[in-house]
Amino acid sequence: MPLDLDLLRKTLGSSKVLSDSPSITAYSVDAGIYKIPPQAIVLLESGEDMERVMAFSRQHQVPLTARSGGTNLAGNAIGPGIVLEFSRMNRLLEIDGRNGWARVEPGMVYAEMNRELSKFGWMYGPDPSSGDACKIGGMIGNNSAGPHTLKYGAVKDNLLALEILLPDGKWIDAREYRLEDPDFLSLQNEIPAIGELVRIVRENQALLLDKKKRVKKNSSGYNLFGLAEGVRGGVFPLHLLFTGSEGTLGLVREAKLRLARKPPEAATALIYFKSLREMSDAVGKILGLSPSALEMMDRNSLDLVGRGKFGIPPDAEALLLAEFDETVQTKMGHLREVVSRYDLSVPIAEAYDPERQAELWRARKGINPALYRFDPGKKPIHFVDDVVVPQERIADLIPWLERVFGEKGVTVAIYGHIGDGNTHVNPLLNLNDRSDFRKMESLSREIHAVVIEKFGGSLCGEHGDGRVRAEFLSSLYGEEVYALFKRVKKSFDPEGLMNPGVKISETPFTENIDYERYTKTCATCGKCNAVCPVYDVLGEESNAARGWFHILTAPDYSYEKAGRAVEACINCKSCRTVCPAGIDVSALVLKKREERPNRAAQRMARLQSRESLFLGIVKTLAWTQPLWDRRPVRYLIEAVSSFFLKKLAPTARIPASLTLPRLARRTLRERHSELWGKDGTVAYFHGCAANYFDDGVGDAVIRQLRRRGIEPALPPQRCSGTPLQTYGLKREVLENARFNLQSLLKFDTVVTGCASCTLMLKDYPDL
Repeated sequence: MPLDLDLLRKTLGSSKVLSDSPSITAYSVDAGIYKIPPQAIVLLESGEDMERVMAFSRQHQVPLTARSGGTNLAGNAIGPGIVLEFSRMNRLLEIDGRNGWARVEPGMVYAEMNRELSKFGWMYGPDPSSGDACKIGGMIGNNSAGPHTLKYGAVKDNLLALEILLPDGKWIDAREYRLEDPDFLSLQNEIPAIGELVRIVRENQALLLDKKKRVKKNSSGYNLFGLAEGVRGGVFPLHLLFTGSEGTLGLVREAKLRLARKPPEAATALIYFKSLREMSDAVGKILGLSPSALEMMDRNSLDLVGRGKFGIPPDAEALLLAEFDETVQTKMGHLREVVSRYDLSVPIAEAYDPERQAELWRARKGINPALYRFDPGKKPIHFVDDVVVPQERIADLIPWLERVFGEKGVTVAIYGHIGDGNTHVNPLLNLNDRSDFRKMESLSREIHAVVIEKFGGSLCGEHGDGRVRAEFLSSLYGEEVYALFKRVKKSFDPEGLMNPGVKISETPFTENIDYERYTKTCATCGKCNAVCPVYDVLGEESNAARGWFHILTAPDYSYEKAGRAVEACINCKSCRTVCPAGIDVSALVLKKREERPNRAAQRMARLQSRESLFLGIVKTLAWTQPLWDRRPVRYLIEAVSSFFLKKLAPTARIPASLTLPRLARRTLRERHSELWGKDGTVAYFHGCAANYFDDGVGDAVIRQLRRRGIEPALPPQRCSGTPLQTYGLKREVLENARFNLQSLLKFDTVVTGCASCTLMLKDYPDL
């Protein structure tokens, strides 16, 4: 049934409801392999918003899908009804340093939270590799983990309580209760679903304890196993039900997290083994030293990442990274003793300072970019990406996986958290190739079956079931336990409105695959969003680098439908620096802007190009600034200028409250006229701001150069082109670039103290 958007806007407020074409496109995808267009997106800002949208969902039978960072690989942050965007609920509410816990909202970015906690000597232990972009709500939904889970545990091990809104509109405090606690007995009477949950666990305790997977990490299914263990100990850890439930049972408003002390020291060791079997044997011994992390890469991964690029020995069959964060000198000494018994490709490399440690992690962290740049036609496809087995079986699993993929002629990278048996499997396939698609289908069924039956493992250690593994849950635990999962889902969500198609579903994993996306280069990982300043302010995907890419490359793109996305990017190019596929989203945006150059900006550029006239205006304003830069006059300037500035952008203005920079009565070039046309090897490209503003920047650059014995030249120069490019003025950008290049050609070195000039000068080769 079509969604009543007018009623939804009336219920939530029009500013919190998105339903235009760019928004639908942006929220149709996450980091998984699927595409499902929603009908609307609601930008949640409070618990009251959550209550209203939950009531709307029940009344109108509209499905809800919770989303925060959209970095999940299993397709659980997209859905067909209303997508709930939690990114604006992003506060760190409280830190209790005495008892070591923090309260946080679900939309807070993991890395930002840890930066805040570190100021007080604390950290949150689970550390997913997407930590710069993923958010606390998604981590709870997936029961996320990471490299340091080996010591600190997954989310379920570091969670004390959740404030949950149930599908029936009631709030509960999901925490550990004593079984006979009056509050818990009252909760069971008040919330029938919780009473039913307790009965399910108690009546099937023996079955659940027997069917629990004997692996160190597991995010498959509902954690009824943890509840059964709690009952055996006289408690009921209710929060464990929702941890790893992927938004299918309720919505999180607030989480109380257990913190760990930030370690004062750390040490990293990089070891290359000639034999995978020997590495696995060594891991068993190294675990006795209590490392904080143990990471591995197989020989295929080492080949793919580039042995020459990272100095990887040609005979290395496996890489092992070991990290310690307590009594590090002693433990590193023991580590040397352990590995001395094995045949290594090169001596062990050790690092004790953060910079050197980062260098040792380069190959491990470089695998993701390498996979996306390996073959233009084949992409890493996440469909068996997170299998987990008992740690001692890793030495058997990896060669088996390599053989299976080799027999099908599929290039694959195998790496991950060997200390807890969690392996990430990234095959390279072209999903638009029928043969590759059939390989994916058969590989998924074969690998999941063998991991379960032969290796006693689980479908996923930390990424969640989502859509990609849901159909295999009954095989993993058996029909009896799967029936219990369905009873729990039915009890809490009888109408099936919470994230339908995720976790509890028999739909084949090949449904809703986004084939069109796999003709593009984007990894949809969301790393670009983590550095996008527009997303940082607005907190929604259609105003973010990842969203813009998919909006502007959609088959039905038109400026009429997606103009607001074209105009939103500020051309900082931060996305380019972190993208594993090397995409510059701003370059794509600028191409679209060139089709509709901003006429007001064009007129301003023409004025600036008339140097004597423009300089006269600037100097007049500089000499009269004490008169016009006063609050009463500034209000008049704000009112008058808004008429002209809105032609640049609808919201552009010069607020009376804004502190303006001082304009220079004598420009930088006039103050240093002795440097005009000077010969030499070093040119100072000062840019417009340093020349026209009296801010001291240009003088400081020249002073610093002279202190180092360098007498810079000030060659003729025009605006580097960043603002011109930002407004789509391609012709003017090229004219200025040609002029500047001709002026700078005779110098060996060009120095600039302006960030946007640096950015543009580096892009001249591409022009």
